[in-house]
Amino acid sequence: MEKIISFAQTIVGASHLSKDIVCQDSSLSEDHESYSFAAAADGHGSPCYLRTERGSRFAVECAAECVAEFLDSVGNAAEVLADERQREELFNQLWRSIIARWHDKTEQDFKNEPFTEEEYSRIPEKFASYIKRYESGEYIGAYGTTLLFAVVTEDYAFGAQIGDGKCVVIDGDSNVCAPIPDDPRCYENVTTSMCQDDAALSARFFYLPKGLMPAAVFLCTDGVENSYWNEEQLFGFFRGLALTIVENGLEDGVTQLAEFLPAMTKKGSGDDVTCSGIINMPKLGACSDGIREDLEAAAAAAMAEEAVPENIEYADEESQQVISDVENEELKIENEE
Repeated sequence: MEKIISFAQTIVGASHLSKDIVCQDSSLSEDHESYSFAAAADGHGSPCYLRTERGSRFAVECAAECVAEFLDSVGNAAEVLADERQREELFNQLWRSIIARWHDKTEQDFKNEPFTEEEYSRIPEKFASYIKRYESGEYIGAYGTTLLFAVVTEDYAFGAQIGDGKCVVIDGDSNVCAPIPDDPRCYENVTTSMCQDDAALSARFFYLPKGLMPAAVFLCTDGVENSYWNEEQLFGFFRGLALTIVENGLEDGVTQLAEFLPAMTKKGSGDDVTCSGIINMPKLGACSDGIREDLEAAAAAAMAEEAVPENIEYADEESQQVISDVENEELKIENEE
């Protein structure tokens, strides 16, 4: 599948650099003989989630492993997935396998390396309840993360998501859409997470059959999404990225993306930023004129170019990402005070 190629880029956020915080995003891309895979994950920003950067790395790795096993196990996949009932059942099985494997990896990580006093010391005193929770054995939350992944073959494409972030698809007619529905439990700095008890039931999926195969599938964490004022401006970013890839090739296009992302986080969200994706090069090239026309038509709505002061400060204490279960509402309330 030389014409279908994946990529992944993760850059530490401007606010994380200024405060010496580890990058909590992770990404992964893989090209196989019969499919391409891309993933993005965003660990939760609060210091209460002690190993969230490990959790996000485990998430993209588990997704890649389970997708490979899933595709190996499904005979006549295009025909089987075309049936909506079978597709829903199989996708749910795949998602449960990803969640189960992620739990296995986090549990093994904790078993090999229990939390240290230095890690506990990072938790603010007012959230000491997290220390008690972890010491009592409820440590999975410390690895909490979102996850977003996509798979493209020659005959179909699909993906899944838990938490915030965005999947953006450009079709063969240059139309741009977000095929995965929003989760109403994700708002402001609150997100669903792989560490929640109902994570196996919280995935949202997309599926595209052969007749609707994408020219490009892009995935991003909320650090990218929140760097733009609205969805149309985010679409404009991906249209621009698509044209850069068409005009310069994937390798140089991704290099330019990597050079741009630090400016994006500095000028935009301040958060870690991840962008990964899967490109059908011939199909994207064929619709590039339409993408260019759409980009020019939307130029008036693009984010205004304003100078950003070099000493910008980010309100990390107010914007830290927290998960949406009831036991973490106390953190959300404290952050809003």
